[in-house]
Amino acid sequence: MTTIIELNKERLENFFQYLARHISENGLNGTDPFIPLTRQQSELSNELKSKFENGLEKEFGENGWRRTWLAINEENNIVGHADIRSNNQLNAEHRVVLGMGVDKNYRRQKIGFNLLVEIINYCKANPKISWLDLEVISSNTKAKSLYEKIGFRQVGLTEDMFRIDNVSYDYICMTLNMEN
Repeated sequence: MTTIIELNKERLENFFQYLARHISENGLNGTDPFIPLTRQQSELSNELKSKFENGLEKEFGENGWRRTWLAINEENNIVGHADIRSNNQLNAEHRVVLGMGVDKNYRRQKIGFNLLVEIINYCKANPKISWLDLEVISSNTKAKSLYEKIGFRQVGLTEDMFRIDNVSYDYICMTLNMEN
């Protein structure tokens, strides 16, 4: 059983430990990457840490704001996360960008689904958010299937977006309308 909570400053260091572990699993053992990084690049950067840390401090609507939810197991360990952040495009404040991940040992337990429900409820309760957008590597069929199941629809495909370890990957853009 997992509980979904919003990230706060007190849990930030634990979150970074979880996130470093999660990112290090990207493309592990010959699997396709779930984030567009090579195996050598798959580490938690100071830049990404700053984006989460600084985003937590910013108010909704400020450039660089970010909100993150954590899935916590019975042992009080972080086993998944989902975040939304500003689009950072002029005149696109009504759109937010989704990112998420689940620890490899806790997949197929509806954790990703529950995190998405929490995010969607937050977005629907905020009248300033009209759209929830995401991008997913096309080979990540399990994630794409989850997004479709919850109601996201594909609105774009960039062929050959990434070349990771000499393999070409397409990038799929998906969106969910929060006003429906």
